[in-house]
Amino acid sequence: MIGIDAKPMSLPTLRIEKDGVYDMSKMYKRLREWFEENNYKYVEKENTTNKKEKGTEVKLCMIGERMVTDYFKFELEARFLIIELQKVRVKDKDLDKGKLGAFVKATMYYDYKKVWSKNKFSKLLRFIYNNFIIKKKIDDVYSVALKFEQEDLFNSLKEALELYNA
Repeated sequence: MIGIDAKPMSLPTLRIEKDGVYDMSKMYKRLREWFEENNYKYVEKENTTNKKEKGTEVKLCMIGERMVTDYFKFELEARFLIIELQKVRVKDKDLDKGKLGAFVKATMYYDYKKVWSKNKFSKLLRFIYNNFIIKKKIDDVYSVALKFEQEDLFNSLKEALELYNA
């Protein structure tokens, strides 16, 4: 049941780890393409690089938003932490080597324009709408679509990291 405050619904975060060689620029480019191809407005919330003793540390957070309807909004967040990053040359190609942790989080927002948040009565109407009028559609359509898009973005990430069976 969706509470009277209609807090966003988040799916379990998908996670990947890789310790080895990969093409970080290919991964970055593929995720940006995925957001564009799937009509998400993309923004980089964080992109920091710090030199450390054992290599470079990179923190990257990519967020995409898509307005599904006037009432629902999907948000996908791809967050990366890379430690001990070093540039390596493999078969005449410049690649990256390090320990990578990647997380893909999916969130669905209800009434993201806050139309039904103005007073207690409108919040009650939103509660009734969410839990009785469109409950089945939320469960069977929107939640399933969000899960599909989260998994599709995650699979694009795995493909870019060449982790096809991970």
